[in-house]
Amino acid sequence: MPELWGVLNVTPDSFSDGGRYLDPRAAIDHGRRLLAEGADVLDVGGESSRPAGLTYGQGFDHVPAEEEIRRVVPVIEVLAGELRARVSVDTVKPEVAVAALSAGARIVNDVRCAEDPRLAQAAAAVGAEYVIMHNRGRGEVRAPNTDYENVTEDVVAELLAAAERVEGAGVPRAAVWLDPGLGFAKTARQSAQLLSSLGRFQKTGYRVLVGPSRKSFIAELAPTPSGERPPAEDRLGGTAAAIAMCVAAGVDAVRVHDVRVMRQAAAIAEALWSPGGGAP
Repeated sequence: MPELWGVLNVTPDSFSDGGRYLDPRAAIDHGRRLLAEGADVLDVGGESSRPAGLTYGQGFDHVPAEEEIRRVVPVIEVLAGELRARVSVDTVKPEVAVAALSAGARIVNDVRCAEDPRLAQAAAAVGAEYVIMHNRGRGEVRAPNTDYENVTEDVVAELLAAAERVEGAGVPRAAVWLDPGLGFAKTARQSAQLLSSLGRFQKTGYRVLVGPSRKSFIAELAPTPSGERPPAEDRLGGTAAAIAMCVAAGVDAVRVHDVRVMRQAAAIAEALWSPGGGAP
């Protein structure tokens, strides 16, 4: 079964749970719950990365590095220290990465596709792992970002080029993860195509992390009977279906908001797809 990375947004404006865990005590309590539900990693972010487009309008609000550090460091210190959790910091700012790694984080989750080499250098300096999420621009779901000749092959090629940059900055290949970046600079259909092609990412030899949880492509592909897009909290069914695809493809980790539910979905999917299971 893939690792489950629990999402912990210490932000006021994340698309799914913005503001719920902005208070450090609330964030730490939620981190405890995620660990109790079976999270293998806690992915802590202090700045929303929601992309601009039809669903989220202008997208995320920029947060100064000092504010982002103020949000995440006290939370990471407790999660990584007192609770001994494996912690990933979701950031694109080198100074935030340095502070988070000093506080106990051991993974850098870069949603800008290795745009800034200083981020990888910060990870390399302490032997941290590094997640490269595919992205274009700031993730806007519109042309030219969404212009692909072949979305799967183009995304793989751009991730491999980013991996070269990260490894060139000193992060060893074994510490690098690839994430296809569902919903970022991709239409709903393009995200679905990537989910159907995860085996291609596995063939790169890198570990693969996929983050389908509650994303807008689910709402677009599965509207309500009245034709409306279900809100983030009503996208669990679509998330579970995506998780099943991840399990079938053998990905190494999935990033989710609802750890308890998705752990169950992953376990059943694995049972069905394992030798002797019920899947064809």
